[in-house]
Amino acid sequence: MKLRLAVVGLFLALCAVPAFADSVSLQNQGLISGSLNGALTMSSVLTSLSFNGTPIVTGAIGSIDLTTGNLTGGSFSAGSLIVNLNGVGTILFSNTFSGTITSLGNDAFKLVGTFSLLINGLPVTGYTTQFFELENENGQLSFEDLHGTTSINTSPAAVPEPGSLTLLGTGLVGLGGLVRRKLGVAK
Repeated sequence: MKLRLAVVGLFLALCAVPAFADSVSLQNQGLISGSLNGALTMSSVLTSLSFNGTPIVTGAIGSIDLTTGNLTGGSFSAGSLIVNLNGVGTILFSNTFSGTITSLGNDAFKLVGTFSLLINGLPVTGYTTQFFELENENGQLSFEDLHGTTSINTSPAAVPEPGSLTLLGTGLVGLGGLVRRKLGVAK
């Protein structure tokens, strides 16, 4: 009986987990444009969209645009992050983008920024980690090799779909029937 309960519990847990999935990841590679004029502005090609670690779409699927706002030392605030998908347009816009830029040596830099926004009244948070090179060639700044990952988290707003809740409820009713039968309670 204990084995049956354990198997039913495991089955219910596996059925309910997809209802609470809450992570979207975007990979980018390649530089579309870049400039440094009081604020750092970069644009890169989106190459992958993943949902909870499972790739959904790959290839050149859109672009990600980052603006740091005013740079103060190695930090920035009041920047913006825009994600565009080909054929869809802007799917994410946040003007609460802030974070840090760190020199990794040999003209390489790491940008780590966080953002938050509301989508249809639901809070969404996320972060991006971008690596790039910024070289000074003949008095001109040159951007090279921009790549990184942007993760979007909706966990505070995650709501299970009705199908999973129905499956969970049906399983609990069945489990209750098994326990009732085992205890010998008859109606």
